[in-house]
Amino acid sequence: MRSSARGARIMIGLLLSQVILFAAAGLIGFALGWRLFAFLAGQRRRTEQREIDQLRSALSEAQVRRAR
Repeated sequence: MRSSARGARIMIGLLLSQVILFAAAGLIGFALGWRLFAFLAGQRRRTEQREIDQLRSALSEAQVRRAR
């Protein structure tokens, strides 16, 4: 009886350690994914801002030419 109770405690401990490792892996994966998402969103935002600036400049030039 005593050895089966000890075996059950060991199994519960192993199960708990696997749950903790799974949760830690999930958190690490989420953090890496979020970081990658933020990096790519920043790049996309900078590219879009550069395109907007070019379009505004082209529009201003066209308006100046039309006004002449």
